[in-house]
Amino acid sequence: MVLLDADQIFLIALLVVLAIVVYLELRFMRSRNKEYIESMTDKDDAYNTIATTKAIAVSLKQKGRDIKEAELVIIQADNAYKRNNYIAARDSAKRAREILMNAPMLEVAAPMTMEEKPEEKAEEDRKTVHDVKKLEPHMLESRFIINACRGSIESAEGSGKDVDKAKDVLAMAEKCFEDKRYDEALREGLKVRRMLSEETPETVEPVKDAVIVKVPKPERKCEKCSAPIRNDDVFCRKCGAPIVIKRSCAYCRADLDDGDAFCPKCGRKA
Repeated sequence: MVLLDADQIFLIALLVVLAIVVYLELRFMRSRNKEYIESMTDKDDAYNTIATTKAIAVSLKQKGRDIKEAELVIIQADNAYKRNNYIAARDSAKRAREILMNAPMLEVAAPMTMEEKPEEKAEEDRKTVHDVKKLEPHMLESRFIINACRGSIESAEGSGKDVDKAKDVLAMAEKCFEDKRYDEALREGLKVRRMLSEETPETVEPVKDAVIVKVPKPERKCEKCSAPIRNDDVFCRKCGAPIVIKRSCAYCRADLDDGDAFCPKCGRKA
């Protein structure tokens, strides 16, 4: 029988403890290594699934498919990936892919024909009241006169009148307007109007005695309850509705819009 002294017993005990520690450490490290490998695998799988789903979404969108619902799910997958929740990110990407596979086609409106397309307004017609102040002098007046004379010439020509000279002067006015010589365009346009309004002595009727008729101002009424309102009223005295003041031409009483600088009926400045 071999007798061991205290030092040898201590050394053996130390070796046993060391062996146990090494065993436990290796087992723990192996478990951590396995978890790390699984985590990296899930991360790569989620990344690849999201990237593939995004590529499919782009392709289907270019083909005219409605992918709005799938895009929302892809955003959820991206957020889960940023939170390191790779399994949820992968599942969301797969769900988005299933939605993409059933994505419907977008309804595309039929192209409008030439007859259906609305006429584009001229840039000057879209200007507001503030923009009108920036226009060159006599631009709007000359354009209005030219358009009015063009219609008058067509009407006079239809009734059998000789309007050749008026046409020549109108062409000169249009040329001046195109060259942005608005003063000359206005002058030529007024000349056309005078030519069209001239009457021969045989056709001039004797001037009758003028009768002055006083036209009363139209009574203002509430648009909601038709109750009479005064000029200084802001709200209706009967129903309390706010009073809407409409603009009208001071010469012909035609209704004016907020952006009108000239009357569309008589052509005078509003």
